[in-house]
Amino acid sequence: MSLSIDARPRRLNLDLFIEVPAVVLTFAMMVHISLNAIMRAFWSAPLSNTLEITQYWYLPVIAFLGFIAAQRRGQHVSADLIYEMLPQVTKRWVRAVSAVVVGTVCAGFAWFGLQEALHSFEIRRTAGVSDMPAWPPYFLAPIAFGSLTIQFYLAAARAVLRDEEAAEAHGSAS
Repeated sequence: MSLSIDARPRRLNLDLFIEVPAVVLTFAMMVHISLNAIMRAFWSAPLSNTLEITQYWYLPVIAFLGFIAAQRRGQHVSADLIYEMLPQVTKRWVRAVSAVVVGTVCAGFAWFGLQEALHSFEIRRTAGVSDMPAWPPYFLAPIAFGSLTIQFYLAAARAVLRDEEAAEAHGSAS
């Protein structure tokens, strides 16, 4: 019995760069909120700015990373009631057109988010009544929606090209 070692270089797994920070931040948020509750309940000394940190820092990062990861894995919610009854050629174009439409909407959100982020930066937006800076997380929206725009446009291209390639491969095999 011999063990073979894979000589191929390992590819960088992009999913890890998306999902590991989301998991780490989720646990950090849980510990932070729990510690705040314990400190408030037993010592009447809650951690300052817990609500602001959760609202303006933890949750946006977790949510936007989740959007990107779900699209990358193809795990967004879909309703396939009518879609499954369509012919294969029509399905391909429905996937392509819907990906272009959603990608374009995401591009609009990225543009609007960038304008909002730049405005927040200019006025040095803070978190509510505290002095805690809240403007940096505003830049997450254009980054996330920009990434989603690219992912949806690539999905549209794959919907058109892969099905054509599969049809050609199937046709040449017979």
